[in-house]
Amino acid sequence: MDYNPVKCMVLRKIDRSEYTADLTYARGCTANCVYPVSIATGTQDGDIYVDGKGCVLFWHYCGFAYISGDVRADVLEEVYRNFLVSDTERRFLLITDSEFVSDYYSGIDLLRVDKRIEYTHSGIIDNPPILDDGFIVEHINADNIGDVQGRITPSFSWNESDIFLQNGFGFMARSKEDGNFAAVAFSSAVSPEEVDIGVETTETYRHHGLASYLAYEMCEEIIRQGRRPVWAHAETNTGSQKTALSVGFKPIGINTVIQKK
Repeated sequence: MDYNPVKCMVLRKIDRSEYTADLTYARGCTANCVYPVSIATGTQDGDIYVDGKGCVLFWHYCGFAYISGDVRADVLEEVYRNFLVSDTERRFLLITDSEFVSDYYSGIDLLRVDKRIEYTHSGIIDNPPILDDGFIVEHINADNIGDVQGRITPSFSWNESDIFLQNGFGFMARSKEDGNFAAVAFSSAVSPEEVDIGVETTETYRHHGLASYLAYEMCEEIIRQGRRPVWAHAETNTGSQKTALSVGFKPIGINTVIQKK
Protein backbone atom coordinates (compact mmCIF):
# COMPACT_ATOMS: atom_id res chain seq x y z
CA MET A 1 0.00 0.00 0.00
CA ASP A 2 1.25 3.48 -0.81
CA TYR A 3 0.51 5.34 2.40
CA ASN A 4 -0.90 8.82 1.83
CA PRO A 5 -1.79 10.44 5.17
CA VAL A 6 -4.94 12.50 5.55
CA LYS A 7 -4.22 15.66 7.51
CA CYS A 8 -7.73 16.43 8.74
CA MET A 9 -8.98 14.54 11.77
CA VAL A 10 -11.62 11.96 10.91
CA LEU A 11 -12.20 10.36 14.31
CA ARG A 12 -13.45 12.17 17.40
CA LYS A 13 -12.92 10.79 20.90
CA ILE A 14 -16.23 10.96 22.69
CA ASP A 15 -16.98 11.58 26.35
CA ARG A 16 -17.93 8.66 28.58
CA SER A 17 -21.40 10.14 28.99
CA GLU A 18 -21.95 9.37 25.29
CA TYR A 19 -20.78 5.75 25.37
CA THR A 20 -24.17 4.06 25.57
CA ALA A 21 -25.18 5.73 22.29
CA ASP A 22 -22.70 3.41 20.55
CA LEU A 23 -23.90 0.20 22.20
CA THR A 24 -25.53 -0.92 18.95
CA TYR A 25 -22.18 -0.62 17.15
CA ALA A 26 -20.49 -2.51 19.99
CA ARG A 27 -22.97 -5.37 19.77
CA GLY A 28 -22.65 -5.33 15.98
CA CYS A 29 -18.88 -5.82 16.02
CA THR A 30 -18.53 -9.14 14.21
CA ALA A 31 -14.89 -9.80 15.14
CA ASN A 32 -15.77 -9.89 18.84
CA CYS A 33 -18.34 -7.89 20.75
CA VAL A 34 -17.66 -8.59 24.44
CA TYR A 35 -14.74 -6.13 24.60
CA PRO A 36 -16.55 -3.30 22.76
CA VAL A 37 -19.72 -3.87 24.81
CA SER A 38 -17.74 -3.86 28.06
CA ILE A 39 -16.59 -0.33 27.16
CA ALA A 40 -19.93 0.96 25.87
CA THR A 41 -21.76 -0.21 29.00
CA GLY A 42 -19.16 1.37 31.29
CA THR A 43 -18.29 -2.01 32.81
CA GLN A 44 -14.60 -1.66 31.91
CA ASP A 45 -12.29 1.16 30.92
CA GLY A 46 -11.61 2.07 27.33
CA ASP A 47 -12.00 4.78 24.72
CA ILE A 48 -14.51 5.22 21.91
CA TYR A 49 -13.86 7.23 18.74
CA VAL A 50 -16.51 8.05 16.13
CA ASP A 51 -16.37 9.55 12.66
CA GLY A 52 -19.96 10.81 12.65
CA LYS A 53 -20.70 8.76 9.53
CA GLY A 54 -21.40 5.34 10.99
CA CYS A 55 -17.95 4.08 11.96
CA VAL A 56 -16.88 3.50 15.58
CA LEU A 57 -13.49 2.53 17.04
CA PHE A 58 -13.45 0.81 20.44
CA TRP A 59 -10.10 0.73 22.28
CA HIS A 60 -10.18 -1.39 25.43
CA TYR A 61 -7.97 -0.75 28.46
CA CYS A 62 -6.02 -3.96 27.73
CA GLY A 63 -5.07 -2.63 24.28
CA PHE A 64 -7.50 -4.62 22.13
CA ALA A 65 -9.18 -2.41 19.53
CA TYR A 66 -12.14 -3.10 17.24
CA ILE A 67 -13.75 -1.15 14.40
CA SER A 68 -17.48 -1.48 13.83
CA GLY A 69 -19.86 -0.05 11.27
CA ASP A 70 -19.11 1.50 7.88
CA VAL A 71 -15.30 1.34 7.70
CA ARG A 72 -13.70 3.60 5.10
CA ALA A 73 -10.13 4.18 3.89
CA ASP A 74 -9.84 7.62 5.53
CA VAL A 75 -10.66 6.09 8.91
CA LEU A 76 -8.07 3.35 8.43
CA GLU A 77 -5.45 5.92 7.41
CA GLU A 78 -6.07 7.87 10.60
CA VAL A 79 -5.97 4.70 12.70
CA TYR A 80 -2.62 3.87 11.08
CA ARG A 81 -1.16 7.30 11.72
CA ASN A 82 -2.54 8.02 15.20
CA PHE A 83 -2.70 4.57 16.77
CA LEU A 84 -0.88 1.78 14.95
CA VAL A 85 2.49 3.47 14.41
CA SER A 86 2.35 6.27 16.99
CA ASP A 87 3.57 6.14 20.57
CA THR A 88 0.21 5.67 22.28
CA GLU A 89 -0.59 5.77 25.99
CA ARG A 90 -1.07 2.00 25.95
CA ARG A 91 -0.61 -0.73 23.38
CA PHE A 92 -2.93 -0.82 20.36
CA LEU A 93 -3.85 -4.16 18.76
CA LEU A 94 -6.47 -3.88 16.03
CA ILE A 95 -8.50 -7.10 15.87
CA THR A 96 -10.69 -7.57 12.82
CA ASP A 97 -12.51 -10.14 10.71
CA SER A 98 -12.79 -7.69 7.80
CA GLU A 99 -10.97 -8.54 4.59
CA PHE A 100 -11.08 -4.87 3.64
CA VAL A 101 -9.26 -3.85 6.83
CA SER A 102 -6.73 -6.70 6.62
CA ASP A 103 -5.97 -6.00 2.97
CA TYR A 104 -5.61 -2.27 3.63
CA TYR A 105 -2.77 -2.83 6.11
CA SER A 106 -1.11 -5.77 4.37
CA GLY A 107 2.48 -5.33 3.22
CA ILE A 108 3.31 -2.36 5.48
CA ASP A 109 6.80 -2.88 6.91
CA LEU A 110 6.05 -1.12 10.20
CA LEU A 111 3.15 -3.43 11.01
CA ARG A 112 2.95 -7.00 12.26
CA VAL A 113 -0.01 -9.15 11.26
CA ASP A 114 -0.99 -12.23 13.29
CA LYS A 115 -4.01 -14.49 13.55
CA ARG A 116 -6.32 -15.01 16.55
CA ILE A 117 -8.65 -17.99 16.93
CA GLU A 118 -12.12 -17.26 18.34
CA TYR A 119 -14.22 -19.89 20.13
CA THR A 120 -17.80 -20.56 21.17
CA HIS A 121 -18.76 -22.80 24.08
CA SER A 122 -20.77 -25.96 23.63
CA GLY A 123 -22.15 -26.11 27.18
CA ILE A 124 -21.19 -27.90 30.39
CA ILE A 125 -19.17 -30.99 29.46
CA ASP A 126 -19.82 -34.57 30.62
CA ASN A 127 -16.31 -35.22 31.97
CA PRO A 128 -15.09 -32.08 33.70
CA PRO A 129 -11.45 -31.65 34.74
CA ILE A 130 -10.56 -32.84 38.24
CA LEU A 131 -8.59 -30.68 40.65
CA ASP A 132 -5.14 -32.02 41.52
CA ASP A 133 -5.06 -33.00 45.23
CA GLY A 134 -2.05 -30.77 45.80
CA PHE A 135 -4.04 -27.55 45.28
CA ILE A 136 -6.96 -25.61 46.68
CA VAL A 137 -9.18 -23.14 44.80
CA GLU A 138 -10.47 -19.79 46.05
CA HIS A 139 -12.77 -17.13 44.64
CA ILE A 140 -10.77 -13.98 43.95
CA ASN A 141 -11.65 -11.38 46.56
CA ALA A 142 -10.26 -8.27 48.24
CA ASP A 143 -8.16 -10.37 50.62
CA ASN A 144 -6.34 -12.50 48.03
CA ILE A 145 -6.27 -10.48 44.80
CA GLY A 146 -2.88 -9.09 45.80
CA ASP A 147 -1.45 -12.62 45.65
CA VAL A 148 -2.31 -13.07 41.96
CA GLN A 149 0.85 -12.85 39.85
CA GLY A 150 1.71 -13.01 36.16
CA ARG A 151 0.93 -11.27 32.89
CA ILE A 152 -2.59 -12.49 32.13
CA THR A 153 -4.23 -11.53 35.41
CA PRO A 154 -7.10 -9.15 36.28
CA SER A 155 -4.73 -6.17 35.98
CA PHE A 156 -4.29 -7.10 32.30
CA SER A 157 -7.77 -5.87 31.44
CA TRP A 158 -9.05 -4.04 34.53
CA ASN A 159 -7.66 -0.65 35.43
CA GLU A 160 -8.40 -1.02 39.15
CA SER A 161 -8.77 -4.02 41.44
CA ASP A 162 -11.89 -2.50 43.03
CA ILE A 163 -13.61 -2.25 39.64
CA PHE A 164 -12.71 -5.86 38.86
CA LEU A 165 -14.10 -7.04 42.21
CA GLN A 166 -17.28 -5.04 41.58
CA ASN A 167 -17.91 -5.97 37.93
CA GLY A 168 -15.81 -9.08 37.34
CA PHE A 169 -14.95 -12.36 39.04
CA GLY A 170 -12.48 -15.22 38.97
CA PHE A 171 -10.82 -18.14 40.70
CA MET A 172 -7.28 -18.75 41.86
CA ALA A 173 -5.42 -21.92 42.86
CA ARG A 174 -2.87 -22.26 45.64
CA SER A 175 -0.42 -24.97 46.48
CA LYS A 176 -1.48 -26.87 49.60
CA GLU A 177 2.14 -27.47 50.47
CA ASP A 178 3.31 -23.88 50.74
CA GLY A 179 0.21 -21.75 50.14
CA ASN A 180 1.79 -20.06 47.13
CA PHE A 181 -0.26 -18.72 44.25
CA ALA A 182 -0.31 -21.25 41.40
CA ALA A 183 -2.87 -20.27 38.73
CA VAL A 184 -5.74 -17.91 37.93
CA ALA A 185 -8.80 -17.77 35.68
CA PHE A 186 -10.83 -14.58 35.53
CA SER A 187 -13.25 -12.45 33.55
CA SER A 188 -11.04 -10.60 31.10
CA ALA A 189 -14.00 -8.85 29.50
CA VAL A 190 -17.60 -8.70 30.69
CA SER A 191 -20.85 -7.78 28.97
CA PRO A 192 -24.46 -8.54 29.90
CA GLU A 193 -24.42 -11.42 27.41
CA GLU A 194 -20.83 -12.75 27.45
CA VAL A 195 -17.69 -13.17 29.53
CA ASP A 196 -14.24 -13.60 28.01
CA ILE A 197 -11.94 -15.81 30.07
CA GLY A 198 -8.29 -15.12 30.83
CA VAL A 199 -6.08 -17.86 32.29
CA GLU A 200 -2.49 -18.08 33.51
CA THR A 201 -0.52 -20.70 35.44
CA THR A 202 2.73 -19.94 37.24
CA GLU A 203 5.58 -21.80 35.55
CA THR A 204 6.44 -23.72 38.73
CA TYR A 205 2.97 -25.28 38.86
CA ARG A 206 2.35 -26.10 35.22
CA HIS A 207 1.39 -29.62 34.04
CA HIS A 208 -1.07 -30.15 36.90
CA GLY A 209 -4.20 -29.38 34.87
CA LEU A 210 -4.86 -26.15 36.76
CA ALA A 211 -5.66 -24.06 33.68
CA SER A 212 -8.32 -26.53 32.54
CA TYR A 213 -9.82 -26.88 36.00
CA LEU A 214 -10.07 -23.14 36.63
CA ALA A 215 -11.33 -22.47 33.08
CA TYR A 216 -14.04 -25.08 33.65
CA GLU A 217 -15.01 -23.40 36.93
CA MET A 218 -15.29 -20.10 35.05
CA CYS A 219 -17.46 -21.64 32.31
CA GLU A 220 -19.76 -23.18 34.89
CA GLU A 221 -20.13 -19.87 36.74
CA ILE A 222 -20.70 -17.88 33.53
CA ILE A 223 -23.40 -20.30 32.36
CA ARG A 224 -24.98 -20.23 35.81
CA GLN A 225 -25.22 -16.44 35.41
CA GLY A 226 -27.08 -16.92 32.11
CA ARG A 227 -24.19 -15.65 30.00
CA ARG A 228 -21.97 -17.20 27.31
CA PRO A 229 -18.31 -18.08 27.93
CA VAL A 230 -15.92 -16.60 25.34
CA TRP A 231 -12.38 -17.73 24.55
CA ALA A 232 -9.73 -16.57 22.07
CA HIS A 233 -5.99 -16.90 21.65
CA ALA A 234 -3.11 -16.28 19.28
CA GLU A 235 -2.99 -18.91 16.56
CA THR A 236 0.41 -20.07 17.78
CA ASN A 237 -0.68 -20.56 21.41
CA THR A 238 -1.15 -24.33 21.44
CA GLY A 239 -1.39 -24.41 25.24
CA SER A 240 -4.40 -22.11 25.26
CA GLN A 241 -5.94 -24.14 22.43
CA LYS A 242 -5.57 -27.35 24.42
CA THR A 243 -7.19 -25.75 27.46
CA ALA A 244 -10.09 -24.36 25.43
CA LEU A 245 -10.88 -27.70 23.82
CA SER A 246 -10.66 -29.51 27.17
CA VAL A 247 -13.47 -27.44 28.71
CA GLY A 248 -15.97 -27.49 25.84
CA PHE A 249 -14.95 -24.67 23.52
CA LYS A 250 -15.13 -25.04 19.75
CA PRO A 251 -13.36 -22.77 17.21
CA ILE A 252 -15.72 -20.59 15.16
CA GLY A 253 -13.41 -18.27 13.26
CA ILE A 254 -10.02 -16.65 12.85
CA ASN A 255 -9.47 -12.92 13.23
CA THR A 256 -6.55 -10.83 12.05
CA VAL A 257 -4.51 -8.93 14.64
CA ILE A 258 -2.64 -5.84 13.41
CA GLN A 259 -0.09 -4.04 15.56
CA LYS A 260 3.14 -2.10 15.43
CA LYS A 261 6.29 -4.23 15.08
